[in-house]
Amino acid sequence: MTPFLTIHQASASYPVYVGRDLLARVGSLVRARGRVFVITSEALRERFGEPVAASFSPVANIITISESEANKTMATAEAIVTQLLERGAKRDSCAVVVGGGMIGDTAGFAASIFLRGIDLIHVPTTLLAQVDSSIGGKLAVNHRMGKNLIGSFYPPRAVVADTSVLDSLSPREKLSGMYEALKGGIIGDPGLFELFETGRFEVDEIVRRAIHVKAAIVSADEKESDLRRLLNYGHTIAHGIEVAMHYAGITHGEAVAWGMIGANAIAVRRGLLPAAEAARIEKTILAYEPSELPTLDAAKILAATEHDKKNTGTSRVMVFPRRVGECVVVSDVTEEEIAYGIAAILSSYPLDR
Repeated sequence: MTPFLTIHQASASYPVYVGRDLLARVGSLVRARGRVFVITSEALRERFGEPVAASFSPVANIITISESEANKTMATAEAIVTQLLERGAKRDSCAVVVGGGMIGDTAGFAASIFLRGIDLIHVPTTLLAQVDSSIGGKLAVNHRMGKNLIGSFYPPRAVVADTSVLDSLSPREKLSGMYEALKGGIIGDPGLFELFETGRFEVDEIVRRAIHVKAAIVSADEKESDLRRLLNYGHTIAHGIEVAMHYAGITHGEAVAWGMIGANAIAVRRGLLPAAEAARIEKTILAYEPSELPTLDAAKILAATEHDKKNTGTSRVMVFPRRVGECVVVSDVTEEEIAYGIAAILSSYPLDR
């Protein structure tokens, strides 16, 4: 099978396979050098983990972890490392990570630090993971003071995205990924955004177009020094919301949806984004009905943004759109502006919801 595309980053190049019914073909698509360890969640083991493990010869070992954002921690990564050691993994072993963003980030991070790094294959099983977290080689776990504050840049050997697994996602899981894909349209593909705007699309098409957007960016900037920061559009306030909600009651994609609306409010105030364009984006976001936010303490959300990993020195860095398909990185955002963006979300700006 020919890869959908190959990502060329400074430290490595790797293929991305996209198609239906690929789980049973992972082993033939990406041949491992040594012993293979499939790392997945307890809930996904039978449906996805075992078919992937069986695709290797000999059949891969399976390691399971609990899947929840609360378990995206150093403790979970250490537990994976311990299991790899106990099961005899070596430097030539391969970790095949099967699951959504939390599994991919946590298990991938464990693979990146185990014996200073072993081969890693991503098999993303959620829409969010297929269009975003599995692409680009960023891995991280959370800290109590913020999201994704402990991590590494570690490119995989390959990504295998089986779009048929998306058929089994709950509407809310699918929605979470939709917002990350929609984000890709706003930062770099007006046509992709228009698909969401009209509501006429196939999910496979969304996956392919969103991967193209992210692949182009991470190929040009592997370690988030410049262009790659565009991918964080909506994430500054989103991460603050997730921290304030203790990573419960909202999906990452839904938090990003609200974060994009907050960022747009700041962009309009700065004169970067026309109000009509902001309203167009917000209308499209809200058409997919993200979960409503509970009553939140704006000060807690703001405090969490202080630890955003994009910040440098005393500067706060955010991404703002100028129009659909074009965003800019701004490095002199003030605390007051971020507070304004948070208030905009909590006070129903700019449309009457």
